[in-house]
Amino acid sequence: MRISTVTKVVLGLLIIFTLLIFSGFIITTKVLNKTISPEERFRYVLEKPDGYENYDSFDIRELETQIKGYWNYQQENDAEMAAKIKKINSISGEWISEGEYTAGTDIPEGLYLCKNLSAEKDLSSPNLTILRNGKKDVSDQDYYIFKFMNYAFLSKGDVVKINDQTEIILDNDNAFEQDVKKNFYGEGAYKLGEEIPKGEYFILSMDIQTGGAGVYDDQDKQLVSVSRFGYITLDNENAINLDDCILIALDKKPDINPIYYEGKGKGEGKLVYPPGMYKVGVDIPIGIYQIKNEVFKNITDLSFIGYHGNESYDPGYWNWCGIVAGNEEQAKQLGWKQLELDSYLKHNERFVKITDYNNKYSYQKFNGLPVISLTEQNKGNEVNIIRCILIPE
Repeated sequence: MRISTVTKVVLGLLIIFTLLIFSGFIITTKVLNKTISPEERFRYVLEKPDGYENYDSFDIRELETQIKGYWNYQQENDAEMAAKIKKINSISGEWISEGEYTAGTDIPEGLYLCKNLSAEKDLSSPNLTILRNGKKDVSDQDYYIFKFMNYAFLSKGDVVKINDQTEIILDNDNAFEQDVKKNFYGEGAYKLGEEIPKGEYFILSMDIQTGGAGVYDDQDKQLVSVSRFGYITLDNENAINLDDCILIALDKKPDINPIYYEGKGKGEGKLVYPPGMYKVGVDIPIGIYQIKNEVFKNITDLSFIGYHGNESYDPGYWNWCGIVAGNEEQAKQLGWKQLELDSYLKHNERFVKITDYNNKYSYQKFNGLPVISLTEQNKGNEVNIIRCILIPE
């Protein structure tokens, strides 16, 4: 059978077109599966790229399940906060208002009670800025942003700027007296040894938008930062400030419950441990766990139904995923300070970055999900789970 010239041309074009498609497939496949070094996978960008999103990965429905009676704590905190605001506003004396002052020259040095006149936290405008004596660079200022009350200590030579929504008063002769309780300490500020005893406490976030919580001292040093819940030991502080959280005595703390995982793949339908700070052998059983990234847009609506999702995201510390040891001593016992998961969720080959207690790090390759073992030796240590879940094996 003879093949016409037209047919030959058509066949030739088809062959060329097929080769181009196949070649393109190979090129595309190589690009999609190109080898990315561990260093590149954990490279932190200083500036957020276009379209970058930051995910708090907070689901109020999970917190409600994790902490039995969560809304009762919210109600008790609201009632106590209203009572404190009323009591602070009734304090007479020489309140110092908007302006710039030098401690030891314009105003006395010492511990100050600070009140926010609007009783609302404004992240765009610090209530106080303090440039500590001996520091000249404005970038070294301490920034105090608080909802309704705060303690701030001023040493001689410190320069404090007070905004138009804030007033401060020297805490001489107990300007503000609080009843010492034994189990529950709502949002606000406390003098250690007078208004709150020394010891270890359970931290519970009252922020239903992001689940964030922090505890600071009277010189604005952050003592701890947790998501949802965690622990803190108070010992040498003069006074503390609670940011969006309450403290509960350990003998009165609520049980922490795992949740049923609604995502697909590993862990589906199982009881898992979502973000929060857990005590090994107390809040989370001794055992072997798989670690899985969980990065998603916040769910703040209790009526939301279904899985919150799991986003693909760019690398960078804004969406850091992994587990952090409670402190340096516990890091030595656990054998690591941080375990960080890479963000390349669609790659077959992935890495975990292991930082030890000397801040030296290494990379470990894994397929599927990495595994962590919590042993009897780790009992009582704290592990802070951030933007991921632990799945029991």
